[in-house]
Parts: sequence; C-alpha cells; structure tokens
Amino acid sequence: MARPQRGAEITRQIIDLIVERELPPGAPMPTELSLMDDLGVSRTSVREAIKALQALGIVEIRHGHGTFVGSGGPEALQTWLMFRTRTRGDVGRLRDLLELREMIETELTRRVATRHRPELIGELEACVARMRRKGPDGAVADREFHDLLGAEAGFALARELTGLFWDVYRATEAEVGGPVSSPASTAKRHQRIVDALVRGDADAAVEAMHRHFDEVRERANAGPYGGFGESTPGS
Repeated sequence: MARPQRGAEITRQIIDLIVERELPPGAPMPTELSLMDDLGVSRTSVREAIKALQALGIVEIRHGHGTFVGSGGPEALQTWLMFRTRTRGDVGRLRDLLELREMIETELTRRVATRHRPELIGELEACVARMRRKGPDGAVADREFHDLLGAEAGFALARELTGLFWDVYRATEAEVGGPVSSPASTAKRHQRIVDALVRGDADAAVEAMHRHFDEVRERANAGPYGGFGESTPGS
C-alpha cells in the first residue's frame, strides 16, 4: 500500500504547487526536472502523478507542445457518478442524485424569482415550447431550461453541478427502463415554474420546482427496479 499512498501524496503536492504559484488554466506546467527537484522525487513518480492529474482534468498534455494547467472540469466526477449510479445493487444512488438536484435547484429558483433579467422569461418560455415537441430537441431544451436558471442565479459551481447531475441522471435512467413522460407532461411541469417567476412569487416558484421533482420521483418509482424510469424528456 505504500506506493499508491506515496503516489497520492505527490499528486497532492503538485496541486499545491499549482495553487501556490497561482498558475491559471492554460499556463505551462513546471518541467519534469523542475518538479523532480522541487518535490525530491524520481522522474517516474512525477510522470505517474501527471497522468493521474490529467485524468482529473487538472493537467492537460498537448502532444508536441507540452504540459499545461487544465480547466479542472467535472469529467472525472461524472465518470465516478456514472459508475456508482449504474451499479445494479445500488439503485439508491440515483435517488440520492435526484434529491441533491432538488436541493440545489429549488434554492437557485428561489433566488432567481426575486431578481432576474427581463429576457429570462422569454428564454425559458422558448425552452418550454421546444419541450412540447417530440424528438431529441426536447431533452436538449430541458437541460437548457435548468442551465438557464443556474446561470441566472450567478453561482458558477452550482450551475456546473446541476448540469453534471442532469447529464448523469439522463444517461443512467435510460438503462433502467420504465414509464415514459410525455412531452406535454414535461412542458407542463416546467411551465408552472415559469408562471411563478412571471409573478415574482418565490414561494410559488420553489413549490413548482418541488412538484416537478415529485412527479419525476413518482414516475421513477414505477420503474422495474423501484428505481428510475426513462423520460423523453422529463427531468
């Protein structure tokens, strides 16, 4: 166990170095020789740590150009969540994912209800209109609707997380199977949220978001594993 623990420590040290030197995304990473000297480790250890950081999106290797600080996107977390939620013996993870989405999105909706751009309502209405149509664009519009709310609330991390949760939920529920939500039903749930925002009623907007998730849960519990059924679109 000593080697993996040592590798994890070197990885953390390189992260600390990036933070301490305030290297922004896209900045060149220190050379292998520099890292070997700064950390007092071998070339092999540095290369293994860089590969681990690349998998996390913290480091980006551009062949023929060098190694740079990455954007640190949610790709690694998405891979982990996909694995956990797709495990047959752990369908409760998908329920947990939905609960987390609800907690975050209801609070974002409350904040948006009290203050938002005048153009937001038209943008949300356009998404709802697209949800009423059959086809893959309905799912795209569904995701855009929730992304618009996250962006309007002004919390970049919350927006990233809700987008990540949405993507994982959609990818996983299709594998479980179950009842399908009609485009009209999906659009109706989202229209209630828009109507509350038009009135500037934060409590009603939050209640509409809760009702939206309640209906998703009801459909989900009818799935063959007591888990989540497929929606097209409906989350």
